[in-house]
Amino acid sequence: MTELRQLLTALERDGTTVMELACGGRDVTPWTLYPDDYGVFDRDTGCQSYFHRHDGATHEAGHFHTVRLFPDHTVHLVAISMARDGWPQALFTLNLWAIGDRYESGAALKRYARRFRIDETRGDARLVRFVNLVFQAFTPQIERLQEGKITRLAEHRLANPGVDPFNDRSLEILSRLAIDVRARPTHSMREVQA
Repeated sequence: MTELRQLLTALERDGTTVMELACGGRDVTPWTLYPDDYGVFDRDTGCQSYFHRHDGATHEAGHFHTVRLFPDHTVHLVAISMARDGWPQALFTLNLWAIGDRYESGAALKRYARRFRIDETRGDARLVRFVNLVFQAFTPQIERLQEGKITRLAEHRLANPGVDPFNDRSLEILSRLAIDVRARPTHSMREVQA
């Protein structure tokens, strides 16, 4: 956590944020992926991260998606919600329809999260380091978010028999955790429905 805090503090001193690093000084266009259509991708580890913002979102300045890529599918691990001041404010998981993934078990999701790493030479080193440090600082919380995701899907199946939870557009965010890098992480998790 200390390294992550130091990195964000140094960026703040330099008058920039990880979002600005991702966008390369360009104005942010909603739904556009930054730094480009492929984000930051590490072919050796199969890990990817990209930043974007939704049109009309007022609760955040945008978020980073983290993805594990396979030859025939992708697996979304966690999104990092960013506050306007350039500091992360929450971590959350998404339903399959929102990100185009294939379903994976909770155990597989946790394993991918523990192994998530992008080589810092694949993009702006400070940007890549930020994403890697989020995983390093919040691995237990990211693992609990995966458990929350599985639980939320199971609850939806019980409450809505015959409805495929993976295609239910009313079910977008499956688990969410507020974080505060300046202090200690919030250990309680609340599930949020979109």
